[in-house]
Amino acid sequence: MICEEFPTLEGRQEPHEESIFPGDLTHAGKAIELARRAGAISMPWQKRAQNAILSTTPAGRWTHSDCCLIIPRQNGKSEILILRCLYGLFKLGETILYTAQRWKTARDGWKRLMSIIKSRSWLSKRVTRATCSQGEGVIEINGGAGEPNGASISFGTRSNDTGRGLTKVDLIIYDEAYNLTDGEISAMSFTQMAADNPQTIYASSAVNKDEHPNGAVLAAVRIRGLSREPDLYFAEYMAPEGMPHDSEETWKYANPSYGVVQTAGKIRKIMRGLSTPAGRKGFGVEALGRGDWPVADAAPQWSVINEDDWNGLKVYEKPEFVGPKAIGVDRTMDRALWCIAAAQRTTEGRIHVEVGYFRPSTQAGMVSNLANLVGIWDPCATGTDGKSPSTVLEPLLAAPGTDIELSKSNTGQIAVACTGMLDDIESGVLSLADQPALNASAEGAVKRELPGGDWVWSKRGEAQIAPLNAITHARWALLTFESRWSGPPVAPAWDREAQPDNRFGGGAWHTNPNDFDALAVGF
Repeated sequence: MICEEFPTLEGRQEPHEESIFPGDLTHAGKAIELARRAGAISMPWQKRAQNAILSTTPAGRWTHSDCCLIIPRQNGKSEILILRCLYGLFKLGETILYTAQRWKTARDGWKRLMSIIKSRSWLSKRVTRATCSQGEGVIEINGGAGEPNGASISFGTRSNDTGRGLTKVDLIIYDEAYNLTDGEISAMSFTQMAADNPQTIYASSAVNKDEHPNGAVLAAVRIRGLSREPDLYFAEYMAPEGMPHDSEETWKYANPSYGVVQTAGKIRKIMRGLSTPAGRKGFGVEALGRGDWPVADAAPQWSVINEDDWNGLKVYEKPEFVGPKAIGVDRTMDRALWCIAAAQRTTEGRIHVEVGYFRPSTQAGMVSNLANLVGIWDPCATGTDGKSPSTVLEPLLAAPGTDIELSKSNTGQIAVACTGMLDDIESGVLSLADQPALNASAEGAVKRELPGGDWVWSKRGEAQIAPLNAITHARWALLTFESRWSGPPVAPAWDREAQPDNRFGGGAWHTNPNDFDALAVGF
């Protein structure tokens, strides 16, 4: 017997693929206990997912700010999502956006959560609003004794306008993520920029590319999970191709709720009805988790920036700097990584650009880093894109005691900055260090055309464009604000030793991002 609460349970409780990182399970234990008291008992595999989703770091942030659960249909994945919402509402005081591909799925989620709430008076008495009509389900609650002051959850279908008008969303759930689009993610991602500890959950059955034309988004998240990307919890339940599709052992392997939700009779009935080639493929995808995943196009290589031009800018001895520095800041669109770069003129008449920081951080950590740099350098400006996720720092930097102005460029200015950066690369008037992250950013850079015919670096390409964006912002800030700077000449903050392992010849400067010291950033 797998567990006493579900004596007929026979499914394999561990996912076929899993990427999980250690953390504190206090919230997870409380969430499972809250659900139990509300009459919702989880199977072991569901508890496993809840532990991962609600795990926290020593700093109190989510161990996995992104979570992805891929599992065959009708196993109870939605129950995991609903119980996460229950805890978020009543214990964390979160604002939650629960989205699905179909209104029926979103409506069923609202009904399931409300049925749990109504079953216990100590939950239902805190509900101040509960409506479900015209394509939206809403639940709002007030704060209980010792609990946050209020919370809300909105259920609905996805569109490119979903989330517009919301200013702060703590948790976004993408149920039925097999048909999720970039536009839908873009519309909702910005609602989490003001959240202190945001989390995003993707949940879906596997993708069948013949039926799910927008499966590339979930496929990309799956690749991240298979690569064990930090901060991402990934679990995929499926039966590998070597197992026979008509074997009950295969069904048990792929379906963790087998014996409780899935049964031999139900699966045989489905299999008999799917006898065509397309039907057999559908059975493999839906019942066994054997996705037919879209293959991403090969990432562009040096399609905008010429590789020889770029390599010709690299310097392997410390330049001699003159005049002020300028700082550029950017953040990846998934909010996972921050980037700080700087620009300064050299005695050779060039502008040297370099990335000093590219790694995860909290908002408070970034404010501290930038405050330290500004205190040391007295830069002429700190610049960023006015539409970048990095702009969440603006009020924090402007707060008393920090008082740093973040210069935000509008789209027109960013277009000029990008064009100027490319011109400088092609004409050889820049210099830069040989940094792998920056090289990869330049190699994969693509243009996003604007309505007026100008362009900016695309943030939706395959490459991590943040390093290239950061040096672009730094160069633009230097050119725009250096004439207003009145401080003394700035010396390099630290000396670097050339290393002989550079693949382009000569030496290269290397820093371990885990040892980053804002007081000794590489300029």
